[in-house]
Amino acid sequence: MSERTVIFRVNPPVRPAPLYEAAIIFASTSLLFFACLYLLLPLLRLHQISWFTTYNLVLAAPMFTLVGCAFLAYHLEGRPLRWPDVRDRFRLGRMSPDTWLWTAALTIFMFGGRYASLVAFLLVLLALGLDRSASLKRRVKMAFCVAAFLALTWGIWRAQPILGRIPLHTLPSSLRDFLAHFALTAFMGIPLHGQWWIAFYYLLVLLFGNIAGEELWWRGYLLPRQEAASGRVAWLYHGLFWAAFHLFFQATAWDMIRMMPTCCALAFVVQSRKNTWPGVVAHSVANSGFLIRIVQGIVRT
Repeated sequence: MSERTVIFRVNPPVRPAPLYEAAIIFASTSLLFFACLYLLLPLLRLHQISWFTTYNLVLAAPMFTLVGCAFLAYHLEGRPLRWPDVRDRFRLGRMSPDTWLWTAALTIFMFGGRYASLVAFLLVLLALGLDRSASLKRRVKMAFCVAAFLALTWGIWRAQPILGRIPLHTLPSSLRDFLAHFALTAFMGIPLHGQWWIAFYYLLVLLFGNIAGEELWWRGYLLPRQEAASGRVAWLYHGLFWAAFHLFFQATAWDMIRMMPTCCALAFVVQSRKNTWPGVVAHSVANSGFLIRIVQGIVRT
């Protein structure tokens, strides 16, 4: 009888990312978008490059770059490119019923609406009721903390008139012109009516650039490293840094601070459930607003 030798590959542990290192990663990634939108964008316009090509170079390309960064960082950790290893490192495992409820609550909270916070809180209560892995005391404490967080969020959103008057920086005219080309009847200078390919194209960029890029890079790669360094409060640092990462689009303090509750909520759910899928689902729905506008423009007569 022949003997077979079985070799088990042990993946390296996740290397902790202390607060300063996480801040550097967020800041350097933000600088990539600053360079594209504040330096490359006006240069392309100076040479009269089409708006559609400009969009691909200054916004779509850096979003897809984040996907590459996530897998490059994964490779540099010495991990094999096999689905079980990729799944475990980026925490893309199956979701339990209570995790689905947390995901639904997060999605509704991020998408917004008049009763979004109330519905989200009720779904959290239902999720806590299904979660038998935690003690009753812990579940009650969690419900209280979520309620306090939603109350704080309500207070932050009431401060818009004040925070909106506090400038952070001035968006350059080329960027304002670029943003104006996300119109109701046209996308980057291309009329929308009847052009279904634009919807499919934008969906591709949304899911495999915007969502895959940010969720794999931020929640899949970086957040576990922050957890290894900062423990239970890692989601708070992560959420605040992620909100500030968008500074290239934030002209006022309100533009930044209004994002903090949703950014922190997403990071909290992903960390508490040890699963990146809630972030993927909620982020996709929250960012689907313009896709809906594109479809409306396509079918409008």
